[in-house]
Amino acid sequence: MSDAMMDGLSAGELATVVELQRVELDRLLREHRRLNDRIDQMLRLQEREQVLRQQMQAALDRLAEQRVSSGTNLERSAEPRQLADRLHRTERRFSALSSAVGQLVSYIEQKERAVKSTEPAKNTPKSVRLAFPAAPRA
Repeated sequence: MSDAMMDGLSAGELATVVELQRVELDRLLREHRRLNDRIDQMLRLQEREQVLRQQMQAALDRLAEQRVSSGTNLERSAEPRQLADRLHRTERRFSALSSAVGQLVSYIEQKERAVKSTEPAKNTPKSVRLAFPAAPRA
């Protein structure tokens, strides 16, 4: 609100405007904390996905070494293919999580800019809907 607009307000109207801005700021700060908590949770999930992917890759490597050293035909067992499929699904899920984190960061930055200017952000979604692929089957 500009100074010229504020000059034309009575004390009661000015108090109402200030109260409304305070309420909006409180709401934005709560939303900011909630989104930060969600980002922390997503980062923990991302770390877990990376560990699982590394474990699966190590298991695939061990299986490949065992098959080569024993002279067994890789086509006899479907286990390496299942592990490769699971790794692929996990990588797709990791990509979706990474994209969702990017969306949340952009959303938070928009909200922070809105808080700094004490005006609600325009063209900002009221909520962010994230879609995740189904969990990989074991």
